[in-house]
Amino acid sequence: MKNFSAANLFYSLVFGFAIGILFRSFFDLGSSFILFLFFVAIIPLAFSLSRHGGDFLFNRDKKIIFSIFFLGAALGVFRFHLADTPAPEVFESRVNQEVSLSGQVVDEPDARENNLKLTVLVLEGGQKTEILLSADINGGYKYGDEISFSGVLEKPENFKTDQGKIFDYVNYLRKDGILYLMKYPKIEIVSHGGNIIKRALFSAKEKFLDKIGLIIPNPESLLMGGLILGEKSAFSQDLRQSFVNTGTIHIIALSGYNVTIVAEWIMKILSFLPKNFSIGAGVLSIFLFIIMTGGASTAVRAGIMAALALLARATRRDYDIGRALVLAGALMILLDPLILAFDVSFQLSFLATIAVIYISPKVEKYFLWIKWKWFRDIVSITISAYIFVMPFILYKMGNLSLVALPANIAVLPFIPLTMILGFVTGFVGLASSLLAFVPGQISYFFLHYELAAIGFFSRFSFSSISLPSFPLLLTVLIYIFFFYKLFGWNTNQKENKPARNASQSDAGGEQEKTQPPLFLELKKFKHKFIAVGLMLGVVGFGSLYYFHYKSNLSAVNKLQALLIDIPVKPLALDPRTKLDGCIINGPLPDHECSPGAVFPDATPEQICVSGYTKTVRNVSISLKRKVYREYGIPYPPKTGSYEADHIIPLELGGSNDIANLFPEAAEPQPGFKEKDVVENYLHQEVCAYHVALTVAQQQIATDWLAVYDNLSPEEILALKQKYRSWAGN
Repeated sequence: MKNFSAANLFYSLVFGFAIGILFRSFFDLGSSFILFLFFVAIIPLAFSLSRHGGDFLFNRDKKIIFSIFFLGAALGVFRFHLADTPAPEVFESRVNQEVSLSGQVVDEPDARENNLKLTVLVLEGGQKTEILLSADINGGYKYGDEISFSGVLEKPENFKTDQGKIFDYVNYLRKDGILYLMKYPKIEIVSHGGNIIKRALFSAKEKFLDKIGLIIPNPESLLMGGLILGEKSAFSQDLRQSFVNTGTIHIIALSGYNVTIVAEWIMKILSFLPKNFSIGAGVLSIFLFIIMTGGASTAVRAGIMAALALLARATRRDYDIGRALVLAGALMILLDPLILAFDVSFQLSFLATIAVIYISPKVEKYFLWIKWKWFRDIVSITISAYIFVMPFILYKMGNLSLVALPANIAVLPFIPLTMILGFVTGFVGLASSLLAFVPGQISYFFLHYELAAIGFFSRFSFSSISLPSFPLLLTVLIYIFFFYKLFGWNTNQKENKPARNASQSDAGGEQEKTQPPLFLELKKFKHKFIAVGLMLGVVGFGSLYYFHYKSNLSAVNKLQALLIDIPVKPLALDPRTKLDGCIINGPLPDHECSPGAVFPDATPEQICVSGYTKTVRNVSISLKRKVYREYGIPYPPKTGSYEADHIIPLELGGSNDIANLFPEAAEPQPGFKEKDVVENYLHQEVCAYHVALTVAQQQIATDWLAVYDNLSPEEILALKQKYRSWAGN
């Protein structure tokens, strides 16, 4: 019974279940396909139990494993089939119509840079669904609010990212039960309700962050909120992009990494106690941390992954923890099967946890020369997670950070202490802001350094490159190789290794005799293969850098030549002479209605400070309605069709005056997305003191297309990749 064991049955059932869910996520062959899988599972089981068919084709144990696998696949397809419910007809029949509804805010409002996202559970005609509302950020909405609202009911649509990837926005929302959208409806709060425990948790979290904000200024306080509670939504586009370009976005997400840091520090503080007690305290702290963040599903998943990784590192029992990891993943997809294919955070957490449990101990032995174990752990974990997750990121997002390793190594050693100081500042601040001042200032010092380090690495022209066509097949092959090296290679070595006893004085020689001649020949050249691989890696990296730098340099040279021709003189904008009947001129405004306007006192020193636009942005819903009304366009417009755009952007000193606003269309191109490229480029040139601020303002107010038309497709892609927006959706 060599192949037959409880472990084999367990893994066969779980992996079959996962593959069944994954298959059904993309292919619906009907309920008859479930019966077919059950039939396929029963046949080999029947043969294995038969007196004469036990060893037909395969031995009996393999037939049982085969049956269990297909039984798991059938159960996986069936589970997804149950979760894949059709959209409610009562809402489906009213899509793209003006509707009036009422419901309850069932999750914590998600504050973005310019608006608020509300998830509202609506019951209508005996059917219920969740609708995602975009609302005014200053509306004062809370979890549990009963609201009535009216607006145009829309369905989400997939869209193309700057890297050329199609983002499956429909299923991204569907995994959370959200099937519909509504842009800036009229909202009225009817009453307050909701789960009293969740309401108290969210209220405590809000007060906690407010106290931190009183003691630590922006943007450092935003970083602290991201580190300890995953609050990253209010980050400016530029700051968020810096994290993306340096591969450090994970530190401001509620990931298993952040949660593990909290638990490990508690374990170190309690290390003088018995080992089992300190481990228990670490695991307990993880779930207390999850409760404090509001108990969102993403936080629960991160907590489970972090607890498993923590137990593995603390007990050195990778095999048992690996089985627990597989079981935890199976339970998660059992509860919500849509997360397996459509929840990137679950996928990344699962891969990163595998890296921490299995790869980190193997990598750590190469860094034994680092004397400080805590720093050695950070380096080994960072490298392991980055290498293991990178193929998935390339396929899913098309973004490769070339400075991720140095940036993470420069920042991560200080993150644990920063988080501890943040908790101390927040908790002490609830009692006394004066007492919290000292830990707050110390944490500010670390936060300021971390932002400076991230900003330093993000400013390199080669910090991040875009690979929009990284193939799925190559991604799968890479992970097959990874798993073979992790699990298959060691197994083969153990099977081929001769037994050591007193009669075998030369075990190494015996082992070589049992190995194939080809293997022995390859073994002789192992170091040469490694050297050639390193050389190819250096050449590949150099090539990526050269072509990326060359494209950026070409863009800079041509655009600077265009802008130098404009004489430097005081900015003179035309007055606003029309108040209605405005007509859009392609991607340009009606200059009589929208000539542009600036803050007269804005200087390069002010606008080049990270987070500047957040401090001056102030365009109310009523002002947006007025702008659209002057141009004769219904408000709110269809999702993604128009944008109430600043003619002279805030990042170039533009103001929020109505003279500086107009409804810019996305289609035909070039539209508002292409104008963003020009805005980012001009902001970069002004902040590098290559172009005068008034010159940039004059150019974008009169004809931004002249700048855009001087860019080749490769140069546009390079600029988009450098200043990619992740604030969207």
